[in-house]
Order: sequence, then C-alpha cells, then structure tokens
Amino acid sequence: MITLIVVIGVFSVYTVKSISADTERLYNHPFTVSNAARDIKINLISMHRYMKDVALAENEAQMDQASALVEAHEEHVFDSFVIIFDRFLGEKAKIHRVYQSFIAWREIRNEVIALKRAGQPEQAAQITKGKGAEHVQRLTDQTQELVDFAAAKASEFRHNSQRNAWQSVIVMSVLAVLAVVLSVLISVVIMRSQKRSGEEIKKRAHLIDQNIMIAQLSLDGDVVEISNALCRYLGVLQHNILGTPSHLFTTGDDADALQETIWHYLKTGTQWSGEIKRVTGDGTAKWAKMTILPTLNADYTIDGYTCILQDMTSKKLSLTDNLTTLGNRRQYEETLEREISLAKRNDTYLTLAILDIDFFKNYNDRYGHPQGDTALARVGKAIISCMRRPNDYTFRIGGEEFAVLFSAIDRDESRRFLDTIRQSVENMNIPHETSAVSDHLTISIGGATMNGGALIDAEHLYIDADKALYMAKEGRNQTIMA
Repeated sequence: MITLIVVIGVFSVYTVKSISADTERLYNHPFTVSNAARDIKINLISMHRYMKDVALAENEAQMDQASALVEAHEEHVFDSFVIIFDRFLGEKAKIHRVYQSFIAWREIRNEVIALKRAGQPEQAAQITKGKGAEHVQRLTDQTQELVDFAAAKASEFRHNSQRNAWQSVIVMSVLAVLAVVLSVLISVVIMRSQKRSGEEIKKRAHLIDQNIMIAQLSLDGDVVEISNALCRYLGVLQHNILGTPSHLFTTGDDADALQETIWHYLKTGTQWSGEIKRVTGDGTAKWAKMTILPTLNADYTIDGYTCILQDMTSKKLSLTDNLTTLGNRRQYEETLEREISLAKRNDTYLTLAILDIDFFKNYNDRYGHPQGDTALARVGKAIISCMRRPNDYTFRIGGEEFAVLFSAIDRDESRRFLDTIRQSVENMNIPHETSAVSDHLTISIGGATMNGGALIDAEHLYIDADKALYMAKEGRNQTIMA
C-alpha cells in the first residue's frame, strides 16, 4: 500500500509538473505574444485617429498635441515589439516584416506632419485618408498574422496538456483499482483510523467555516446556516444573523432590482451567478462574486438555497478609474470582448459609443487642471446616471474620452439613448467660456450598432464608433451613429 501511494504521488507530481510546464509555456509565449500583438493593433488605430487630428489641427498647439499623442502610442507599439521579439516562437522574419512595415508607416506620418507644417493641409489630409489609412490597414492585417500564429501555438500547447491529462486519468484509474483491492485487505486498519478521520473532518469543517464565505438559506431567503468567514465579510455576528432575512446579501442602489432578478432565476430551479455590491456603514463599497444554487430534497424539490461568495473588491478596484469611479481601459476591453461573444451567441444588437468632451484642452487652459478633473468626474456621474439596465456599461478609456456599451437596442433607439446622455451632460451647465459651440461644457458622441451576426471583433466595432465620433467632432455637441 505504501509503495502504491508512493507511485501515485510520484506520478501525480510528474503529471502536475508536466501540465504546469505546458501552462507556463502557454502564458509565457502564445498568450504574451497575442496580447502584445493586440496592443499593437489597438495603438495603430489610435495613432491613425490622432493623425486625423494632426491633419485637422487649426494651429501649432493643436498639431503639437496630436503629434505627441501619436508618438506616445508609437512608444507603446515599440514596447510591444520588444515583447514579441523576445517571446515569439515562429520565424523571426515574420516579426521583422511587420516591424519594417511599422517603420514605413512612420515615414508616412513624418510626411503628413511636414506637409501640415508647410501649410499644405489638404495634401496632408489626403495622405492620411488615403495612403496612411491603407498602410495602417495592411499593417493591422500583418499584425493579425502574429495573433493567429500565437493562437495556433496556444492550441498546440493545450492539446499537449489535454493528452497528458488523459494519460494521467488512465494511469491513475489503474492505480485506483489497485488501491481499492488493497483497501479491502486493510479494512481493519481503516476502521481503527475512523476516529482520527473524524477529527480531521472537524478540522476541515473549521477551515471551511473560517475561510469560505458560504451560507444556507431557506425557501424564503432567511439565513439557516452561515460561516464565520461570511459573517466577518458582512460585519455581523453569527447568532445575530441566523433566522433573519438575508436580502441575498445585496445593499447597493440597485439592490431591489437585483434581488428580483436573482429570485426569478432561483424560482425556476436554476442557479444564479454574478457580482453584488455592498456598502458598509462607513460608506465603504465592497464587491463579491456570488453563486446561489437551489438545494434539492429526496423528492427532487427545492427546499432551500446554498449561497457562496468570493470577495472581489481588490480585483474590482483594479478595474476602476480612480478619478471618475467608472470602469477603466482594462475593464472596457474585458467587458467588450464578453459582450461581443454574448451578442454573437444570442444574435442581438450591440452598441459601442465613444464620448469626447468638446474643447477640453481649452477648458483646462482656462480653468486649470484641478477644475478639469472635477469636470471629468461630474461628466462621469452624468453618464452613469443614464445607465438603467444591468447590461449598460460605461468606462473612461483615456483623458477626456469615455466609452458606453449596451446591448439589445437597435440603431435608432441607440441614438436616442446616447443623445439623452449628451443632453444630460449639457444640462449640468458647467461653464465653458472657451468653447466654440456653447457657453457650457458639452460632449460629442460617435456610436456604432451591429447585430450579433454581423459582428467580427472589437476592433471593427471600435473603428466604426471612432469614425462616427470623428464626424460628430466636426460640428461638436452632437450624436452621430455610424
């Protein structure tokens, strides 16, 4: 029996190390290269967009600002190329081809800037919209080849991991059968160890009670059992909460609506999983991932619910913009990918809108950056005040630029909804004496709506929304749909 245990242990260690090595290779190479290549694509789009700002600049200051933004994104591209050159597992010639193509784009960029400074804006704009746009698209396609190669490598590593796992299952099954045979022979020893096992079970139960946030609820949602770990998270004592309504442990502004949604799922016999927000007595916000599962009795009817929580406050804060408390760029990218997948699967509409504060540089120059930060925070509150549904999302994705994402609304309804956001910002009556379109601070909005069947990826949806924003900024304080 000892020999068998040693064999199982050695084989388990070997298998775990093998799978761990495949996983490490998966993250250190394909995933890293894929993420770096995607960052290149995103920065290419941003560079081309700011090149439009260069071409449309009305004075040297605006052109210098737009040129600086282009150079900033170029630095990000160079950083991503360093990662790809270090981690790429394919032929280096592929990377060199993409890199040289990027260097060639910089020559186009220099040509546009030179024409603009030489007082030839029409030629600069023509190159930006023509040769520049074509080169960016070609460069984007070449970068996609790196992404595709990384995806293929990831699939290869995943296949190896699955093969190792399957081999492990076979070997472990054989060893398990041998263990069963031997366990029958030593049943007396096992019976003698029952007392010790009982003590171990109590220890594990104690560990669960102290470290896992879990509760048992009645059919009405009252607390029947609750771990001390969850009591600490809730800030209550165990004997004070037992037998009281749980309210599904939600206390946010949308607690009533969220509880209604959760009960709708639970009453139909299925589980519910999602994020909840709690606000403590001192006003501190906490977030948790909560899963509630119906528990069944011997007749397979629901006689209560099991509720499991996982604290996500640290992760949530890492996805939040500190100034506006909206989602940051990282959360924007994660949410957009998830919502695109849902729209494709459910064949529903998905709308992405990019919002930009009009003449915000002038605002900062006139009122100062601290007042500019205050204005950004107020604009964020105005935007989020218009969000009414659980699948309405808003983010600050950079500077004075915000993004709004929502689903299940067609193009016309989306435009009306976005225009209410624009009007809400204007109705705050934030003074803006240096604006060319209003005495108050305003925003321009560009939106793009696509049906799930027509969605390709986040990049194409962003490009359409960005084009619409470009048109909206020509007149300012308006909403344009692509």
